Amino acid sequence: AHVTARTMPPLLLRSPAPPSAGVFCRRRKRMRARASWQELAGVLVFSAVPFTAVKAIANSPLGASLRRRLESRKASAAAEADALRTAAREARSSSFWYGGARPRWLGPLRYDYPEHLAGEYPGDYGFDIAGLGRDPVAFANYFKYVT
Repeated sequence: AHVTARTMPPLLLRSPAPPSAGVFCRRRKRMRARASWQELAGVLVFSAVPFTAVKAIANSPLGASLRRRLESRKASAAAEADALRTAAREARSSSFWYGGARPRWLGPLRYDYPEHLAGEYPGDYGFDIAGLGRDPVAFANYFKYVT
């Protein structure tokens, strides 16, 4: 038996159109959000509680003592950070993987390595076909997390 379009149920012939399909779509009714004054007051109160609590702690004796403790540790933390940066620079200057004598991507084969890649950053094997390292400021920003 041959089935024609007239004998098939309409649900099998058409899929529902998305809301933005054009003339055949019905307009959506605007739905209003309804909330009681208690719900709105609850939202306002609970959104203000964290700010108020932090402000109260900051202005309390506990906040003052925390601030003094952080201020006293600030100089030693800065000195420690400087010492770590110096140690990283020294390690980099004495490492096999940095500098002009570092391993290159073509090994012993002769190749004109770009001058802007001097081996001062990790992973610099002298390979830069896209020229991403030509701008020294942008190139340094690629490694901002390392140094």
